[in-house]
Amino acid sequence: MFLFNWDNVPGKDNGKLVEYLEQKYGVDWVRTAKIEKINNNEIRLATEKNLLSLKLNNENTKVTLTINKVPTDEFIVKTENSKLNIYKDIEQEKKDVRQGVKVKDISYPYSLLGGLVLAGLIVVFLLGYLGTKSAGIFEPREAFFVIGASILILTAASVYLLLTLRDTISVLKIHEEELQSARDAGQERRIASLENTRSGATASLAPRVDAMEPQLATLEARVTALERERPKV
Repeated sequence: MFLFNWDNVPGKDNGKLVEYLEQKYGVDWVRTAKIEKINNNEIRLATEKNLLSLKLNNENTKVTLTINKVPTDEFIVKTENSKLNIYKDIEQEKKDVRQGVKVKDISYPYSLLGGLVLAGLIVVFLLGYLGTKSAGIFEPREAFFVIGASILILTAASVYLLLTLRDTISVLKIHEEELQSARDAGQERRIASLENTRSGATASLAPRVDAMEPQLATLEARVTALERERPKV
C-alpha cells in the first residue's frame, strides 16, 4: 500500500502522510505539527509536547516510525523512477488486523455471552416442556421465567452483535483506507506516465524543429526577395 514519496515531504505529500498517521495511530496532533527533514534521512513531525520520527535506514530499504521515543512501526522503501516511495506491507497489515480482532475476541466476553444464550434456550425448553405436561399451558411462575429467559436471550444476542459489529466496522475501515491508498498510487502512476509522455514528445519534436529552421530561413529570404521585386503602383 503506497503511503507517500520521501522526497515530497515536506511538500505535496504532507497531507497523505498526516492523514495516514492520524487514522492509523490516532495521533491527531500531527495536523498542527511542524514537519521538517533532517539530513534527508529523517522526517520529524513535532509540537511542543509530542514528537514523531520517520527514520530511513542506510540502505534505503526501510523506514522506522517512532512516536514519542517509542518504536511503533516499520515501512518498506522502494526506489521507483529514481524516487523513494514508502509503502506499508499489506500482508503484514492484514495479519495485524486479524491479530487485533483476535485480541478483541479474548477481551470481550464472547464465550460468556454464548453460554448465557445457550442456558436461556435450555431454560425455555424445560419450562415449555413442563408447561405442556401441566393442566394449563403455563403457570404464572413458569410464564414469568419464560418471559425473563426470552429477554435474557435477546439482550445477550444484541450485546454480542454490537461487539462483533465494532470489529467488522474496524476491519472495513482499514480496507477502505487500503483502497484509497491504492487509488492514490494509481493516480500518481498515471500522472507520472503523462509527464513522461509529454517529456518524450517534446524531446522527439526538438530535432524536427531544428531541421526545419534552414527551410524556414530560405522561405523567409524568398518572400523578402519577392516583395522587393514586386512593382510599385
